Amino acid sequence: MSRVVVAGRWDGATPDLPTGEALNAIGRGVLGASDSTVVTVPVGTGPTFEEAMAASRSQALFVRVPTEASSSLEAGRRVLDSLRDGGTVVVEGGHNASVDCGVGFLEGLLGCSGIDPRNTDLLGDALTRAQGLIADTDLDLVCAASTARPLLGLDSVLAVAPDLEPIETQDTALTAALTQAFANRPLGRRQLLTGQDAHPARHRGSGAGGGVGAVIAAIGGRIVPTGDLLSQVLALEDILADADLVIVAEPELSSPLLAESTLDAVTSAAGANALPVVGVTHRSTLSHFEKAEWGIHGVFETEGSVTLEDAGCRIARTWLR
Repeated sequence: MSRVVVAGRWDGATPDLPTGEALNAIGRGVLGASDSTVVTVPVGTGPTFEEAMAASRSQALFVRVPTEASSSLEAGRRVLDSLRDGGTVVVEGGHNASVDCGVGFLEGLLGCSGIDPRNTDLLGDALTRAQGLIADTDLDLVCAASTARPLLGLDSVLAVAPDLEPIETQDTALTAALTQAFANRPLGRRQLLTGQDAHPARHRGSGAGGGVGAVIAAIGGRIVPTGDLLSQVLALEDILADADLVIVAEPELSSPLLAESTLDAVTSAAGANALPVVGVTHRSTLSHFEKAEWGIHGVFETEGSVTLEDAGCRIARTWLR
């Protein structure tokens, strides 16, 4: 009997289904065409991140900053509520259209309002107070960065929109104030590095959640790519250890979009177990070379005309002979 793992995400794709329902549909197709056991694993950002964490056995608190949110205030409030419990708190966020520079998160965490990101002294004082607040607890504060873009820089969330178009109008007073306020943070850290890696607002992923990543790094937390975090929390390599085939769902297989995806978390785990990987997608523009780069051995495009259950059935008949 073959064992098939169906992983990945489907939110925002066609048909518009929650990831769990989409993966189950693919799994039903596999079961209908083969003598197999099927395991489904949501792996992705945004709503799929919430599904993945709900299915995990982790005791950490998981907070999400929706990409459509205009402020990160609610995430800060939820972290504040968790301070007395300690443990691990993970805040997930991606490339938001509205960038509040993490100020909303700071206001929610500190229970205050009126922090002006253009006022270096005011923002610096807020970061100092937040660092002290976190240091007085046993809290492990983590930003699950669903974008690699920093808060500051030419490729930052302040310079590039989510659709990858450049943002023409730049607020130089804001970037100057942020650069100064975030410099040499967290306080008391020995500066062993120079350059952008030593500046929390220039870290990869510091632009996540509209700048929440930068704030978390500046007050003593850490930034982890969402794919890496999911791979660890879900123990993907262990799940795939006895599999015969991996089917990975991704709404669109296109290089610019995949740069912000968690696809490689699944394909890397599959590669560690030398497993074939078939991608299920609405549409793919990947060349043969790009498929190999992403660790994909086959692609099935639904193009909105083939049901996910039928896709699973056809893949099973092709790959599980």
